[in-house]
Amino acid sequence: MGKLDPDDERPPYQQIADALRAQIESGELAPGDQLPAIPVLTSEYDVSIGTARSALTALRDDGLIVTRQGKGSYVRTRPRNATDDADSDMDELRHSVEALTERVEALERKLAD
Repeated sequence: MGKLDPDDERPPYQQIADALRAQIESGELAPGDQLPAIPVLTSEYDVSIGTARSALTALRDDGLIVTRQGKGSYVRTRPRNATDDADSDMDELRHSVEALTERVEALERKLAD
């Protein structure tokens, strides 16, 4: 892993996703391997939780990883199928709800100050 390139035109989440994708494609992260947890990604790349989640969502949408709530994200071990697509859709909805919840909580804290 590394730092973000401020001169790179890609958004931060895409830079992180591409770095992880390169590790998967090179075999550095093998099928079944667990990806770094969101707190590790936020610390390593100095990004928000939402940015780290977006990077993992991009990889999941590309069919490279699977995410299990409370367990983490793993390099996919088998080809993607229709059931996986439904799981991915549910994961994406969960991600969206979590992101919206974080935004509402931040706004509520701001209003309370």
